[in-house]
Amino acid sequence: MNYYNSCTLNKLYVYLPFIFNQMEKENWILWNNITFKTQSYRKNFDIVNQNENFITEHHGVVSEIRIIEKKPPLPIGEYDFSIWNIALGKKFGVDFNKLISEYSFEDTYHDLFKLIQSNKLNINNYKKIILINSFVIHKNYRKRNVTEEFIEMLYRDFYNEDVAIIALVKPVQNNTVDVNYFFNEKFVLIRDTLQKSDGINVSAKNYYSLDELTEKKDTELNEYKLFTIATKCGFKRIDESYLFYFTPKNIEKRMIEKRKYSHLIEIQKHKHL
Repeated sequence: MNYYNSCTLNKLYVYLPFIFNQMEKENWILWNNITFKTQSYRKNFDIVNQNENFITEHHGVVSEIRIIEKKPPLPIGEYDFSIWNIALGKKFGVDFNKLISEYSFEDTYHDLFKLIQSNKLNINNYKKIILINSFVIHKNYRKRNVTEEFIEMLYRDFYNEDVAIIALVKPVQNNTVDVNYFFNEKFVLIRDTLQKSDGINVSAKNYYSLDELTEKKDTELNEYKLFTIATKCGFKRIDESYLFYFTPKNIEKRMIEKRKYSHLIEIQKHKHL
């Protein structure tokens, strides 16, 4: 979003009370001011024998831009996903089942391998598979529909009928990889001025208030909450696993509604600004 729109949004909502209540208004402003910065990593030809160069790993940060405040973007979440190029791998005779089994020490691939072995999922039906391995959000943003924005971003960038988007939907405290990474290794750089030397590193465990999640011992309730969010985003559970398969209907409906509201806002902008 540009500076002009950021400054004028609050004025525009005065003219749309029939669409936005206060919470919807705050969420809309947030959605228009968040970014997804994603870095990609791929192993190169020197380990081609292991076939891992058909996998592209992605790590990203969700940030709220703060142009009006003249401050750097504020990190509000992080995510990891992998893209497996099934179609290309087939041309080179890659045994993806074997490769997945070698990754099965991770929660995502453990469940994926079990589903393949039990014929509940056939990865050969797709050209690419996108596996969402983790997604954490700062506690102040957990009820702001940022998850839907993240899934919408993946949908716009990657989805088609030959691509499967599959998410691991499991409480972070029960995900062994997440626990090791966010609790023991990861720090978040927080900058409050535009000076490059400014900033402090905060442990991800503290910054994202993950200790509060570990205190919630009711596994069934924790899973129910996550499953509900996943279903709202259009995901369907695969058998009894923690993997959910994406279907686009809900996200497409959400995108259509947002475009409708954006159009109304534009009309009001021309009338009143």
